Amino acid sequence: MKKNITPRHRFFVFVGSNKFFWAIVLLLILEAGWIALTGRYPMAFDEDFHLGLIKIYTHHISPFWDGQASGGDAFGAVARDPSYFYHYIMSFPYRAIEAVTSNLMAQVLILRAINITFFVGGLVVYRRLLAKVGASTQIVNLCLLVFVLIPVTPLLAAQINYDNVIIPLTGLALLLALALKQNSTKKHVDVRGLLWLIIVCLCASIVKYAFLPIFIAIIVFTIVFFKGKYQTIKELRIALLHGWSKIGKIVAASMILAIVLLGGLFIERYGVNILRYHKPVPDCAEVLDYDHCQYYGPWIRDYNFKEQKGNAETSLNNFAFEWIRGMWLRSFFAVDGPASDFQTRGPLTIPGWSGIIFGTLGFIALCLKAKTVWRKYNNSALWLLLGTTLGYLLVLFATNYSMYIETARPVAINGRYLLPVMPFMILLSALGVKEITKNYPKLQIGLVCLIILGFTWGGGALTYILRSNDSWYWHNQHIKVINHAVQNSIGPITPGYRQPTQFLY
Repeated sequence: MKKNITPRHRFFVFVGSNKFFWAIVLLLILEAGWIALTGRYPMAFDEDFHLGLIKIYTHHISPFWDGQASGGDAFGAVARDPSYFYHYIMSFPYRAIEAVTSNLMAQVLILRAINITFFVGGLVVYRRLLAKVGASTQIVNLCLLVFVLIPVTPLLAAQINYDNVIIPLTGLALLLALALKQNSTKKHVDVRGLLWLIIVCLCASIVKYAFLPIFIAIIVFTIVFFKGKYQTIKELRIALLHGWSKIGKIVAASMILAIVLLGGLFIERYGVNILRYHKPVPDCAEVLDYDHCQYYGPWIRDYNFKEQKGNAETSLNNFAFEWIRGMWLRSFFAVDGPASDFQTRGPLTIPGWSGIIFGTLGFIALCLKAKTVWRKYNNSALWLLLGTTLGYLLVLFATNYSMYIETARPVAINGRYLLPVMPFMILLSALGVKEITKNYPKLQIGLVCLIILGFTWGGGALTYILRSNDSWYWHNQHIKVINHAVQNSIGPITPGYRQPTQFLY
C-alpha cells in the first residue's frame, strides 16, 4: 500500500534538496549580478582602493617592495601591508583584461564577475562545512538562504573586494581542520590534509589580516585534537611519519614547496612587521610620514578625529550598544560610494525587524538548549565553529573599541565584517530554535515561512534596488529605466519604502 505523503513532508523534502540549494546559489548570482551591473564604480566597500592596488601590482611583477610604491600614498604603507595577496594575484587577470579593453566599465564588470564567482564558491564550501555539524540539509539550506538575503551579502559579493576571497578561504580552512580530525587515526595522521590546512591558512592570512584570529582558533583546535589523540610526542611523531609515508613524493614536494613560498610571504610581512614595528599590522605613520599618509583615507579620517577628540567620553557601555546597533544597521542598509559621499539609506522595515526579532529569538533559544544541541550534534564541529565565531567577534570588537578610545568616534563598524562567521551564527541559532520547537511541527513550518517572508520582502538585493537613486547607477539610461520599473512596482507594497532614512537616527 502506497504511503500518503503530506504537504509538510513534500515541503521539507524540497527545502533539503540539492535543487533548493542551487536555487539559493542562482538567487545570489542574480542579486549580486544585478547590483554589479547597476552600481557605478566605485561602490562603497573600498572598490577604488582594491582596484587601485591591483593596478599598482600590475606594473610590479614582484610582491616585494624596496620602499613605498610609486603612486601608492592613497593606499597606505603598501610595502608593509600584510593584506596584499588578493591584489597581487588579481593583478594577473587584470593584465589580460587591460590587454583586451581599456574601457573602465568593462574592466570593472569583469572583475566584479570574478568576485561573484569567488563568493559563490564560498557558498558551496559553507554548505559542506555546516553539514559537518550534523544538521539536516533542510536547516543548512535555510541558513544559507537567510545568509544570501541579508542585504549586505549580495552588496559585498557584487564588488571588487578581498572579502569575497577570504570568505571561501575561511570555510575551506575550517572544513580542512575538521577533515584532519576525522581522517586521522591512532596510527597515522592525515598529513596530506594537514599540509593543505597549512597552505590555506597561510594564503588566507596574507589575503586579509582579519583571518589571524580564525587561524589561531584552528591552531588551538588542532593542538587540542593532537593532545587528546596522541598521549606522547613520540606517539605523535610516529603517527606523522606513518601519514607522511602515504603521500607520493611529487605531491609531497609540491605541497612543501607551496608552504615554503607562502610561509616566506607570511614572514616577510608579519614577521618583519613584528621585528621592526612590534606589531603585525603597523600604523601608516609608523612606516611613512604624515606627508605620505595624509592621502590614505582611513588614516587621515582617524587622525583628524584624534585631533578633534578633546575630552569626549568613551564609555564601554555606550560603545557596546553602538557597536551592536551599527553591525545590525550596516548589515541591512543600502549605501553608495564616494561619488555621493557614501550616501546612506536605512534598512527596509520587514527585513530590518526580522533580523532583530529572529536574531534575538535564535540567541535565546541557543542559550536555553545549548546542552541539548552539544549532545545531539557533532561536538567537535560545534566547538570549532563557536570558538572561531567568538574569537573573531572578540578581536573585531576589541579593535573597534580601541579605535573608539583613540578617536571618540565609532568608526569602521560595518556588518560586512561579520560575513565570514555569519553562517555559523545563523546555524547555531537555528539548531536552538529547532530543539525548542521539535514537538510542534506546525510551529516549525510557520516559523520557516515567516523567516523566508521576513528576509525576502525587501531583503537581499531589493534593499539596494529600492533604496538607490539615479546618482548610484552607471550613466546608462536602460539601467535607470529597469531599476525604476522595479521600484515603481515593488516599492509601493514594501513597508518602509517611503521612509529612506528610517533607523538611521
